[in-house]
Amino acid sequence: MIRPRMPLALGFDSEPEPDLAVVTGTPWDYPDVHPSTAILVVEVSDSSLFLDHHKASLYARAEIPEYWLENLVDRCLEVYREPKDGVYTSRTVLLAGDAVSPLSRPETVIPIASLLPRK
Repeated sequence: MIRPRMPLALGFDSEPEPDLAVVTGTPWDYPDVHPSTAILVVEVSDSSLFLDHHKASLYARAEIPEYWLENLVDRCLEVYREPKDGVYTSRTVLLAGDAVSPLSRPETVIPIASLLPRK
């Protein structure tokens, strides 16, 4: 299930509201609470780039397997994977000519150019 701009209850002092979170289940699984994890979190960043870089540790501590940071300043997608001890041990920067596949759907190929605004 895709949850745009809705909180995740990660068990820390705050409930981040990522631009997009992919969670398991259906809306009926969360009638009174927010999900406590996700299989993919996406942040779209321009003026919030500094903050969104710091959110990586929050998502890594929650062991969210994949965090995508759509960096509009540098026109790239930063893909963070393999959370361990509160940090992502894998970071890949993809440019407009590249493509990405979510860990949860490796058969799906998303061109990075389709995620970036046109110049």
